[in-house]
This record gives sequence, C-alpha cells and structure tokens, in this order.
Amino acid sequence: MPSIENITDVVKKSYEEIEKSIAEKKRSGANTTDVVYDIVDIFFRHLKQSGFSMDLDAYLEKEMEKKSKKCIDLAQKSIHSFKESNNNLQEITEAHTIEIERIVDESNEIDVGTFKKRFDSFQHDLLEELSRANAVIKSLENEIEDLQRQSNIDPLTKLNNRKALEIDGKELLKHSSERNLNIVALMIDADDFKKVNDTFGHIAGDKVLILLSKLFKSSIRESDKAYRYGGEEFLILFNRATKEEAKKIAERIMKAVRTNKLIYKNQIIKITLSMGMTEHQRGDTLESMIERADAAVYQAKQEGKDRLVVR
Repeated sequence: MPSIENITDVVKKSYEEIEKSIAEKKRSGANTTDVVYDIVDIFFRHLKQSGFSMDLDAYLEKEMEKKSKKCIDLAQKSIHSFKESNNNLQEITEAHTIEIERIVDESNEIDVGTFKKRFDSFQHDLLEELSRANAVIKSLENEIEDLQRQSNIDPLTKLNNRKALEIDGKELLKHSSERNLNIVALMIDADDFKKVNDTFGHIAGDKVLILLSKLFKSSIRESDKAYRYGGEEFLILFNRATKEEAKKIAERIMKAVRTNKLIYKNQIIKITLSMGMTEHQRGDTLESMIERADAAVYQAKQEGKDRLVVR
C-alpha cells in the first residue's frame, strides 16, 4: 500500500513535469485555463501511477456528490417555489369564480350573458395555463429523480457507487439487530491491476473495469446489486440469498473473467479476481460485513490470488 511519504515523491515528480509544461505553454501562448487543466492532469496521472487511484477516485466521487447535491437542492427549491405559485394561482382563480358568480346572480344592470361568456373564456385560458404548468412541474420532478439516480452511479463503470451502497445497506440491514438476514456480501479485487495500468496504460485499465462491471451485471440476479467500491475493488450485495447460492454466482463470475480476455491494441490482457464472501450475522452493520469480506479478499491474495475465500 502507498504511504503518505510516497505523496512527497509524487509532488516532486509532478512539480518537475509541471514546470516544463508551463514553460512550453508560455512559449505557445496558451491561456490560463489550458495551463490549469494541464497541471491537474499531470498531478492526477502521477498519483494514479504511484498507487493512489483509490484515494483519487474517492476524492473525485466526493466532489461529484457535492455538485450533484447542490444541483438537486437548487432544483428541488425551484420546483417547490413553482408549486407554491401554481397553488396560489389555483386558489385565486377559484376565489374569483365564486365572487363573480355572486355578482352575476345579484346584478340586474349588466349583460349577464356577455359577461359570463367573457369570464368563461378567461377561466378556460387560465385553467389551460395551469394544466400546462402542472405538466412542466411533472417533467421537472422526473428530471430531478433521474439526477438523483445519476448521482448514485459510478460514471466509468455505470455500477452503483459507494453513496448508493450506504443508502442500500442501511435499508437492507435495518432489521439486523432482530434476526439473521439472507444477505451475503461479496468483495472483489482485480488481481495485479496496477501492472495492467503500468504495462498497457490507464485507458486499457479503464476498459478492464468496464468489462468487469458488465460481467458482474450480467451474472447477478435482479434482487442483487453490484457497486464500484473504489479503484479496482467492487462489492456485490446478494439479497434474499443463501451463502451457497451466492457462492455459485461468484464462481460463475470468476470463470467468466478467466475466459473473457480483453484485446487492447492487438495485445491480450488477462485478468483474475480475488474474492471474499461473508453472510449476514445478527447484529451486523454494513461496515462489519465489509470488514470480514475485505479480510477474506486479503486471505485470497495471500493464498495465490484468483480464488474465493468465504468467512
């Protein structure tokens, strides 16, 4: 595992390359935006190459969550304001309807027929506008729900992210203290993934992660969920499943990964997985289940990788 001391080396290496890059950008007359983008790209690349991919992914995911939350909060406030205005307009319309009908009933000095005809036309147009506004509100609500779903999805693999895992885990384990639940956690780690990045490049590494995510999604049941836990680590929660049932699916995934080789620039990239599995025990939290599953992954690595360890 990379240490804090390694970050100092990353900063030094990045600084040297950044200095050269800035000098080149100055000569070419680049604007400040291009320079900043280049600086960030250099530093992030060095972090990934030095084994900080998981920390970097966690940082980027956290920043994405902040932005998503701001967008969602703003949109929800807008919809609330829109709804409030719409309700007020509805109340005003109804109040005026009652008042004008009272005036019409009591008056003998106005052309009632013409007045009512004009008012009916006004009311029709107003109600039509209200109907249109309601349609807009419904559309905005659907967009908000979609935005909320997207904020729970990992942008690269399209699997659920850690934020979604926390939400789902809390819901699944809300009766954890009462009884044993038919829930199984499977932690998955791609073996020697850093070697893939170093040998074939980070684009190839991303393609491996995408391939794995597709295999996970095609292998699990509708009641199960797969998550990108961080970097090359994944987690699958099997809901309403026995350990034996989950084990069969895990072994099927391992077999599929062994047989599905990724070809990148005419080179074959072979991947294997180390897996750790644990079933729910009364009183478990999501954290305690993940801790056991993670320890089982570590054991699988120690025993030679490309295997499943059950705890």
